[in-house]
Amino acid sequence: MPDGSVIVADDGFVGPTPAVFKPESWFEVQIGPIDFYMNKWSGLTIFTALFVGFILWLGFRRAQIVPRGLQNFCESIYDFVDLQIARDVIGERGRQFTPYLTILFMFILVSNVMAVVPVAQFPTTSRIALPMVLAGITFVIYNYVGIKEHGAGPYFKEMLVPAPEAPLGVKVILAPIEFLSTMIVRPFTLAVRLFANMFAGHMLLLIFALGADYLLPKPTFVFGLLSAVTAIILTAFEFVIDVLQAYIFTILTAAYIGGAITSHGAGDEHAVGHAGSESSPIPTSPAVARA
Repeated sequence: MPDGSVIVADDGFVGPTPAVFKPESWFEVQIGPIDFYMNKWSGLTIFTALFVGFILWLGFRRAQIVPRGLQNFCESIYDFVDLQIARDVIGERGRQFTPYLTILFMFILVSNVMAVVPVAQFPTTSRIALPMVLAGITFVIYNYVGIKEHGAGPYFKEMLVPAPEAPLGVKVILAPIEFLSTMIVRPFTLAVRLFANMFAGHMLLLIFALGADYLLPKPTFVFGLLSAVTAIILTAFEFVIDVLQAYIFTILTAAYIGGAITSHGAGDEHAVGHAGSESSPIPTSPAVARA
């Protein structure tokens, strides 16, 4: 071995760990027992909220009869949520929930897409805190709507006695199931579904991206090239999943609201079908035609 040569030990591939979802704090302020901090996750969450609000404000601040540019884009999203989610699932009364459902859809979509945006590369919904807050808001809304629509007594009575004509033994079995489904399972699964998909998708992207970075400099670079190509394909696939998860979260929120308005004990499928049967013909307009 020539003098002066250096042997560099290869420590092997180091994959991503859950620590990537806990970025370091930029600053921390402790007030009594409460610790306030700002990191990449909270910064991106705040940015996403401001970005969605700014885009909607910019698109509708000078609305014209014939929309163009950003107004056309915002109206297309609004019409899509209004026709394909709010009124299709809830019925004609769904239009009163369209503004909230539109903001919810856009916020989740942008939060998810942060996974494939250069520099950001971090879906804020991949941490359970944000999906839990969004699911909690949905939980409050559909229960509030149900209580307002039917009254607190009848609403909770229907929840605890979903089958009044059934034998007592069946009522005893169904009551806790229906109560747990409405009050716990719905918001829990709503939050976990979004979180789990974003967490798993981001981990896969990291594995193949880090794998390409590790393998490409190696003599047999073909495996690094395959890893890089896979990372690119997964990025495109992840974008599709991002859109799909935003749509699923929004349409389930609409289904829960529709169930609370109609017959909440009959389940989500009944709410969707019942709402669809009540929908009246919708007049066409340029904005509706684009949706």
